[in-house]
Amino acid sequence: MRKRWLIIGAIFLAVIGFFWIRNRNKNAANKSVKTVAVERKDVVQTLTLSGKVAAEREAKLRFLSSGKLGYIKVKEGDVVKKGQSLMGLDQRDLAAAETAAYYSYIAADANAKEAEDLVKGHDKDETYVQKNDRVAAQTARDKAYEAWQTAIRAKQNGNLVAPIDGVVVNVSVNVSGETVGVTDGVDIVDPESLYFDTEVDEADLNKIVEGMEARVKLDAFAGRDFEGTILKIGYETRVSDTGATVIPVRVKLSNMNLRVGLNGDATVVTGEAKNVLTLPIEAVVDGKVENAEGEKINVETGLEGETDIEIRSGVKEGDKIVIR
Repeated sequence: MRKRWLIIGAIFLAVIGFFWIRNRNKNAANKSVKTVAVERKDVVQTLTLSGKVAAEREAKLRFLSSGKLGYIKVKEGDVVKKGQSLMGLDQRDLAAAETAAYYSYIAADANAKEAEDLVKGHDKDETYVQKNDRVAAQTARDKAYEAWQTAIRAKQNGNLVAPIDGVVVNVSVNVSGETVGVTDGVDIVDPESLYFDTEVDEADLNKIVEGMEARVKLDAFAGRDFEGTILKIGYETRVSDTGATVIPVRVKLSNMNLRVGLNGDATVVTGEAKNVLTLPIEAVVDGKVENAEGEKINVETGLEGETDIEIRSGVKEGDKIVIR
């Protein structure tokens, strides 16, 4: 008898446990289900493009040869005009180098002419030794001439002159008398030519056209938008860092008090629908919605915004839709 009561008690506890677990799972499922109503709203479809600030007109001026810095007239942040002299090498050293190169060429030319005189009239019986001496002397003359021309160009280009109006953004050396090389110089940017350099995925190319307005958000200016306009859409694709096929896009900025290299995002409005039926995006799964009775309904969708999607047919305003 005792054994039978134990079996009955075990069965009773098992039944209670089953219903408790089922109710717990049902309550948990109900908590994950939300019901929303189809309502009328404005839907704005946007496209966000990442990129950075760049300049259409910029100049990186560098010396063609090493030497002693003779003067420097600018510093970072200075506004300069086209044709303004910025910095230059010591002209005395450059002139001395040009003179030395010239006399080296004169000497090499004399040696070559001497070698040529020795074989004059012997075009057919010139020995190999004579030919070797003549060619060596002529080659030395050619090299000396190129060295002289290089010295002339170095002197002529010993001064760095601004080729554009702009702002000095970098000066590699700022003390006269220092030795500088071919990596030293001045960088200039025209702030009036700043633009936002970005790219669009090939799948989204048909959504934008030149002239569309864009709002640019930069990481350096949180909470602030900069107005812009799509100035140019490239004609040649390229591969992005992630391996996608993209097309370069240039957004003209209205605010020029920025800095080259600043990162951010450009947002373009690609579509807008006013006072249309909408649902949260997550309510539509594979073109279907679920009503409060659990019925799956096909719907036709339209524009998709950040949180809502346009519903063109299949449901009416006020219908209750389940989101799981």
